[in-house]
Amino acid sequence: MSESNSVMVRNLSGLPALGGAIGGAIAGGAEASRNKTFVDAYNGGSTKLATLLVSDLQRELAGNGLQVSYLPDQFAKSKDGSDDYSHIQTDSDAILSVWFGPVGQIANGAIDAPYEPWVIVHVRLLNSQTKKILSQKTYTAGYKSKVDGAVFVPCATNYRFDTFAQLMADFEQSVKGLSECEKAIARQAALDLQ
Repeated sequence: MSESNSVMVRNLSGLPALGGAIGGAIAGGAEASRNKTFVDAYNGGSTKLATLLVSDLQRELAGNGLQVSYLPDQFAKSKDGSDDYSHIQTDSDAILSVWFGPVGQIANGAIDAPYEPWVIVHVRLLNSQTKKILSQKTYTAGYKSKVDGAVFVPCATNYRFDTFAQLMADFEQSVKGLSECEKAIARQAALDLQ
């Protein structure tokens, strides 16, 4: 499992649009700068959500009586615009494919809305022999985004930051909030897979 390809910090406020094209361009530049600062800090840190998700899912599934083997070098390959699992060989009954969607901190667009953690994880269970999909869910945690069909998992309500400056000043806490959301998703996914 790899880290999300879409680590971000976003303020969804419509205020930049009030400044017209010039105001929007300035706000867009500031947004890109904040995003780069956040992503660079995350990439330079020791906490990696992919590593945590693997261990948390293994622990939660084992706690539910399921035997789990992690195959770090086995993953879906793209074939004709869809995921192909035909090359994956295992003696297990099923294959659990898990990957991140967007991850980061979101301010929901209301004036003075705080930044809050946001984690999306996709979970797909397949029959190991036929590769037929047995179950598939998308989980969204923290920020309550409108993702069609996604299971919302509440988490990390204590990890809110009024401004980007505050978020970066307490960066380790912001990452801890992301980690709490990842753990909540692992718990919910394990329950759903029982």
